[in-house]
This record gives sequence, C-alpha cells and structure tokens, in this order.
Amino acid sequence: MLTLALANIRTYARRFVAVVLAVLIGTAFLAAAQMVNASTQASLEKSIGESYQGVDAVAELDWARYSGDGTGQLTTSDVQAAAAVNGVAAVRGEASYGARLDTGTTSLAVGVRQVSEEPWEPVNVVEGDTPTSNREILIDAISAEEAELAVGDTVTLLTGDSSTEVRVTVSGLAAPSMNPLTAATAQVYALPHLITATQPPEARRTVDALHLLLDDPASADVVLPRVGEALADSAAGPVSVRTAQEQTMAEVNSMAGGDEAVTWILLVFVLIALVVTALVVVNTFSVLLAQRSRELALLRTVGASRRQLNRSVLTEAFLVGLVASVLGVAVAWGVMSVLAAVARTALEAPFVTIAVPPLAMLGTVAVGIVLTMSAAWWPARRATRVAPLEAMRPQEAATESARLGWFRLSLGGLLALGGSGLLAWGALGGELLLGFAGGALSFIGVLLLAPLVILPAVRGLSRLTARGVPSRLAGLNAARNPARTAATATALMIGVTLVTMMMTGAQTAKATFDARLASEYPVDVTVDGQLAGVAFDQQDVDAVGGLDGVTAAVLLTPAAVSHAGLPLYAAATESLARVVNQPDYLPAAGQVVLPQGYREDVVVNTADGERTLEAIASQAVTLTPIVTPATAAEIVGEGAGDHQPVLWLKVDDALTPAQALDVRSAVASTLGIDEYSVSGGAIEKGLFTQIIDALLMVVVGLLAVAVLIAVVGVTNTLSLSVLERTRENSLLRALGLRAAQLRHMLSAEAILIGTTAALVGTVLGSIYGVLGVQSALSRMADTVISLPWWQLVGVLSVAVLASWLASVVPGRRSARLSPVEGLASD
Repeated sequence: MLTLALANIRTYARRFVAVVLAVLIGTAFLAAAQMVNASTQASLEKSIGESYQGVDAVAELDWARYSGDGTGQLTTSDVQAAAAVNGVAAVRGEASYGARLDTGTTSLAVGVRQVSEEPWEPVNVVEGDTPTSNREILIDAISAEEAELAVGDTVTLLTGDSSTEVRVTVSGLAAPSMNPLTAATAQVYALPHLITATQPPEARRTVDALHLLLDDPASADVVLPRVGEALADSAAGPVSVRTAQEQTMAEVNSMAGGDEAVTWILLVFVLIALVVTALVVVNTFSVLLAQRSRELALLRTVGASRRQLNRSVLTEAFLVGLVASVLGVAVAWGVMSVLAAVARTALEAPFVTIAVPPLAMLGTVAVGIVLTMSAAWWPARRATRVAPLEAMRPQEAATESARLGWFRLSLGGLLALGGSGLLAWGALGGELLLGFAGGALSFIGVLLLAPLVILPAVRGLSRLTARGVPSRLAGLNAARNPARTAATATALMIGVTLVTMMMTGAQTAKATFDARLASEYPVDVTVDGQLAGVAFDQQDVDAVGGLDGVTAAVLLTPAAVSHAGLPLYAAATESLARVVNQPDYLPAAGQVVLPQGYREDVVVNTADGERTLEAIASQAVTLTPIVTPATAAEIVGEGAGDHQPVLWLKVDDALTPAQALDVRSAVASTLGIDEYSVSGGAIEKGLFTQIIDALLMVVVGLLAVAVLIAVVGVTNTLSLSVLERTRENSLLRALGLRAAQLRHMLSAEAILIGTTAALVGTVLGSIYGVLGVQSALSRMADTVISLPWWQLVGVLSVAVLASWLASVVPGRRSARLSPVEGLASD
C-alpha cells in the first residue's frame, strides 16, 4: 500500500497542493506560538543573566515568605554578616536609587548605581572612561543619545526631592542594560562618595541585594546554606540565597508568568486555524476520492480489500501531513528568526533570542499528521464502502450529497438551541462565563447545521445575481456539489464570523463606555490645580484656550467650604455652558451641583447666617462641586482653604481619540505640569479607544490566519472543480463560450460562495459580538449597541475580493486548455 500511496501522490501531486498549504499554515501558526513562549524565556534568561555576570551567588529579601515582620530592606549590616562567612571571598551591596539628571534643556529620571571595581565584573564602556573622581559619571549610551549628551558634557545630578544637586561631568558612555527590569530607566554609574552625597539619607545604609563571590564556586552547595544561616536574623525579614543561575531563573519565571497566558491565548487562535484546516483537508480528500472512485473500484475488482484501500488513503494523508508539518515548522522558524533580527536591530534589543523547543516541534509535526489523517479518515471510509460495480459506472463528475444525517442534525440542533439559551441568559444576567460557554456551544451547533443555511442562501443569491450565461452557469455549478460548497463556505464563514464578532464587540464596547464616560465625566478635560500644585489664573486659561483642538476653557475658583467640609468652586453659568456636556449639571442661584454619591443639600455660612444650598445630584464621579459667582459672593468665611483653582476644557468633537491625547500632552506642556494632573472624559475615551483598537488589531491579525486557510480552500475547490469538469468546460467552449466567459463563470462561482459565507458570517458575528459585550459589561453599564458599518462593509469586500483572487489561477488554467484537448481528456 505504501507503493500505491506514493504513486498516487506523484500522479495527483497538483491536487494535494491545497492540503499542503492549509496544513503548512496551521502548523506554522502552532509552532510559532510555542516558539514565542520558549523564545521569551530564553531572551529573559539572557537579558536578566547579564546582571549577574561575574557573580557566584545572590542574596535578597524573600518576598514570598515576607509577612511584614521586618523592615523589608537589607542593610550594610547584612553585607558584613555575609562577608564573615567562611568560603565567601567578597560581598557587594547592590543598590540603585532614583535621581534626576538636568542637562539644561532636558530633565530625565535616572537610576544611580555604583561603578563596579575589582574583583567585580567591570561596566562595559563603549566610549570614554569609567569615572575616576567624585565629580564624574558614566551614563548608558541610549539615554545619552536621547538627552543629546556627549563625553565631556557637564550636567546636574539631583536627588529625587531636588534637595541636593551636584555638577558632574560625563566621563564615558556605557553599553545599554539588557535587563528589562532596569532598561526602561536611564542608568548612571558613579563612585561611592558621589552616590552618598546625592543619596537620600535614609537610603545610605540600605541595599537591594547582596552579590557574593565565593572562594570556590563549586562549593556553593556548602557555603550558601551558611550564608543563609548568617542572614537568618536579618532585620529585613526572610532572606533567600541562590546561585546566580538560580536567581536568574527565579526572576525569569516571575516575569514570564504572564507569557504563559499569552501562549494559551495564541493557542486558542491556533485551534481556530486548525479547525478551518481540517475542513479544507476533509473537503479536498472527499473530492479527490470521489474523482478516483473508478480507480478504487478497479483495485477492489483485482483483489484489493476495503481495509487495504483505506490504509492506502491514510498513508497518503500521513505522507502529505508529514511533509506539510515539517515545512510549517521550518516556515515558523524562518519567520521568527526574521522578527528576532528586526527586534535586535530596529528595536535595539540585542538580548532577543530564538529558542526552538525540540519536543514541542515534534509535537507540532505530530499534530499536523494526526490532523491530516483524521480529516482524511471519513472521506476514505465513505469512498471505500462503495460497491465496485457501482463505482465502475460511467459518470461525468463526482457529486456529493449535503443531506445531514439524523445524528448530526439532532446534535447540531441541540447545541444551537441550548447554546443560544445559555448565551441569552448570560447576556441578560451579565454572566460572562455563561455567555462565553453558550456562544461557543451555539457556534458549534451552527457549524454542524451550516449546510441547511448556506445552500439555500447560495441558490437564492445566485438567482438574484444571475446576469448572463456565465453567471447562471456559476450558480448551477455551485449547487451541483452541495457538500463541497457547504464545506468550502463554512471554512470561510468561521473566519468572517470571528472577525466581525470582534469588530462589533469592540465598537459596542466603545459606544457603551462612551455613554458611561459622558455621564461620569461631564467635562472633556479637567486640569486639577490641587494635584498639580499650581494656582491657575486667567493667563493660564487664555494659554490653554488657544491650543489646537481646544474650543473653550473655564477657570473654577475656590469659593468656600461647606459645614461638612466639602470644597465649593465658582464659575459663571454661561461660561460653564461652553464646556459642560450635560446641561443638567449647570447650577442656578442658590444651587450647588454635586458629584456622584452626594445627594443632601449643602449648608454654608452667609452674612445673614446659615444658608442651605439646593443639591443638584449628578452621576459624575469626578465632578467638582460648583456654584454660581452670585452664590459664592454671599458665602462668608476663609474661602476654600488650601484648595487650588481647577481648569475645565472643551475639545473639538471632531478630534480622534489619539488627537485628544495629544491635547492632554499640549496642555501639560503649556502649563508646565505633569500629564497625570490632566484628566477628563476625552482623555479616558482616548486611552480606552487606543487599548480596544490595539487589541482588535492583534486579534484580527491572528484570525486572518484562519481566513487565509479558508481562501486556500476556495482556491482548492475551484481547482478540483476545473479538473473534474474539464470535458464539460471544453464542450461549453466548443459551443461558443469564450475563454473570458469561462474565467468569468469560475470567478462568479467563487464570489458566490465567498459572498454567501461572508454574509452569513457577518450576521452571526454581529449577533455574537453584541451579546458577548452584553454578557461582559451589562453589570457595569447599560449596553449601547453600535455596529461598525464601514468595517463590516470592509470585511465583506475583502471576502469577495479574496474569493475572486482565489479563482484567478484555476480560471486561467481552464481557459488555456483548448476545446479539442479538453474533450479528448479522460
């Protein structure tokens, strides 16, 4: 049977291309997902391990066992205790503290640590020299470039609270740190005296960790327990003592904890791609074996048993799956290598390392083989059950029924109805897990019942769009093999459904949060003078009011403090009307608008005694309590204590979320304050939209793999149809159908299948997207249904375009064959 299988693969090699492509893409995706996890581990190990070069062991506070009994900070006393242990050659207290470096034009946060000296591993200096005096520093090259510093420049080093400043000279540039724990901050290295001069007093005796050199590194198993005993009574608390390699792995495992979740998320998308791959493989083998029915029957008549033929087909599937899976792993390795090279150069991340776990790659190959053989088993079993004499009958083309068996029909109906009920229950009750389970079950049911929907839809759409002979023939051809058409459309429908589900879910989530933000943040931008520590005045209002994207600005001045200690602010109602998005939140004389949670009237002192201001309750969480200037003038007392004025800004409604965030940066820069002092509805909307859009882009990119495999399936269906309808197409050509019309016929057939799948997928995806968001957010906010119409149109357009492109190669191949050659073919 192996000889027969190899002969069939050689004979029908072109017909196996789609299977190879589908399995290759699916296994490449799976291999890449596993390489991401392994490469992350290897890269972290390499980068973090750099921090412990030339170190034999590390002692640090064991946060896993720390219960709060202790200072939580190692000190120089611990350094001395460890150094006194027999077998320890040297101990260094490793410490880094935050400071600022002022270049005159730029101020940047830096982490300051001591320059390594003998016998420790020296700092890698790429330009200049290490500091030789207490007025010199070494700074990492990347930070120096960003701050436009060069060797010999003089800068000011300030403590975190700016209480101490020292003028220092840049003596050299160090290689950037590869440790992700420190690489995000500019690194400065200095001699001990300079560190003491600029270090906060409370930090001068503390260290972050102890680095140890041993007399004999091979004796670590004996010496390190002694060090642990010496530090057992440390005032800091429980201390762990590990070898440098053990410490590296501990930090890698701590940082890579989230990467396991990322890997599992990737594997979910891999599973989706593999399901689509299985559909393509099943469809391909069904067609191939149907076309070879006479050949199989002839083998049966000359003595081959059903089991032998079945084994031959599975052997074919094994060989095809093996080749495709190995190629998939190779492609994954190539793509990951290119991405790693880009990261090392463009992103300046030299620690990025590619790791190819052998067992995982063997498992990937095994998955590809099992998937291919499993998908081929049912078509093989069905084809070999046909009686030899029945299969020997002449037939123009193999046709397959799409009639569903009672088991599939019953199971699909049960899953679809039961899952839909769970999904609805989850949506109404705000139960995300219940909604997710219901959605998954109902979608499986829909896939089982897909032929009941897709085939009538194909026929109906073909009748609506049939214009001319080629289009009518395309409709007839699409309906000729219902099972094949249904399987092809279902594969594409899966991808379209999931893509549109994510798009609709993202749009509905944004609309829901926009509505909630509008009620909780009645002002686009709020600048809190109390948080910024700045007393804003009218000049500041004029300055920010003239910024691009800002249409109005109002100054709220502290007016009074109520009896309950609530600070009140005043602003003219006509000015507030220009910036407040909720007209109900504008105070009248004698009223005070209060934030969420405050409903009782407010009592204040006036010249005529106590006065009660009518409370206007709101849903705004961050609303500043406001009164009119006339009401504020009646209140007597010491004003609003030490509270600072507040700025409210209105931004242009036409601004995109990203532009709204740019306004935030511009306001902070104009007022000379930090951006965290600038908040508001427009800012929150911009941040939320950026997060949602980024997640959507990643998810759609991952789902695109499944769509690509489905498009391969469309190409495969058309290619096989062209092969089995060679004589028919040639007869049409002989009767007057032009080559261009033949290509048009195949394109119309592909577009018909693709459009049907896209329309059904779009409807399903929109429903799942809305109900999914309802399940996730209904307990937080009222769901606002919003469909991304242009994105949905884009998905439909891409599906139709991809289907048309899938028909190009089969159409050209069919049109090139002359009618005479086609009619003479078998």
